[in-house]
Amino acid sequence: MVFDVFRRERTDVFWIVGSGFKIRHAMTTLPGSVYTGAWVPALCETWLLIPTATPWPREPLTKAITERCPECAVIADREEHRDHTWDY
Repeated sequence: MVFDVFRRERTDVFWIVGSGFKIRHAMTTLPGSVYTGAWVPALCETWLLIPTATPWPREPLTKAITERCPECAVIADREEHRDHTWDY
C-alpha cells in the first residue's frame, strides 16, 4: 500500500512485462521490493517472473511494448488504481 501526502490510502499498480510475456500485466508489488527470478501475482492472477534488470546505459527491450492485459486493465480501472509503466 502506498500512501499519498494527504494521508489518503491509494494503491498503485505497476505495468511490467514479465519474463516470457509479450504484453504488460499490472501488479501491486513495488518493483524494487522483489528480486530477479521472483514470482509475483498480477491483478488477473497470472504469475509473473521478474526479469533481470537492464544494465545502464542500455534501454530495456520491453520499453517498446505498450499492449496491456485487458483483464488487468479492467480490474485496475474498477478499483481506481494509479498506474505506472515499469521496465527492468
